[in-house]
Amino acid sequence: MGSHHSIHLHHHVSKQADTKHKKYVETYLPVLIILVLIIVLFGSYNFLNIREINTTIGTNTPEFSLPPVEGELSGLNSGDFKGQVSLISVFASWCDECQENHTFLLELSQQQLLPVYGLNYKDSPQDVRLWLDRHGNPYKKIGADMNGDVAANWGVYGLPEIFVINANGQVIYRHMGSINAERFNRDILPLITKNGRQDEHIYPPEYK
Repeated sequence: MGSHHSIHLHHHVSKQADTKHKKYVETYLPVLIILVLIIVLFGSYNFLNIREINTTIGTNTPEFSLPPVEGELSGLNSGDFKGQVSLISVFASWCDECQENHTFLLELSQQQLLPVYGLNYKDSPQDVRLWLDRHGNPYKKIGADMNGDVAANWGVYGLPEIFVINANGQVIYRHMGSINAERFNRDILPLITKNGRQDEHIYPPEYK
C-alpha cells in the first residue's frame, strides 16, 4: 500500500510540474520571441542607416528645384549650395524631435557661421507656416517637398536629418536626429574653420 501511494503521489507531483512548465512556456515564449524580433529589426535598421550614410558621404547632391513654403518668396534648388559650405535641415511641423533641432538652428542662424537651408518634408502649407511663425525661421531659404520625392532622392529615412554640403555641392556630413552645440562644434565647425576645404569628409563618430 505504502509503495503504491508513493508512486501515485510522485505521478501527481510530476504532472503538476509539467503543467507549470507548460504554462511558463506559453506565457514567456511569445514575449521572448517578440524581444528577439525587435532586437533583430533594430539591428538591421541601424545597419541600413549606417550603410546609407557611408554611401552618401562624398556624393553630389541630387539636382532639384522646389517651390517656397507658404509666405516665403524663394524656394530651394540644388544650385543654392554651390560655392559655400551649407547646412540643410530636413524637417516638418508634425515632427516632435524637429522642435529640439529647430531651437539650435535658430541660435546657429544668428551666429551666421554658414547658411542654413530648410527642406520641408510632406507638410501642409498652413501647418508649416503656423509652425515657423510660432517658433521662428532660421532658414535662408526653404523648399516645400510636398510629396517627399526630393528627400527620398537624398536617402532620407526619418526626421529630423542634417546634411552639410561643400562648395562643390557634395555631401560631406550627415546626421540623423536632432543636433546640438556640442555635436556641431565637434563635427561641423571644423568644416567652417578650414575655410571650406573640401579634401576631408567628416563622418559622425558613431559611423566611423
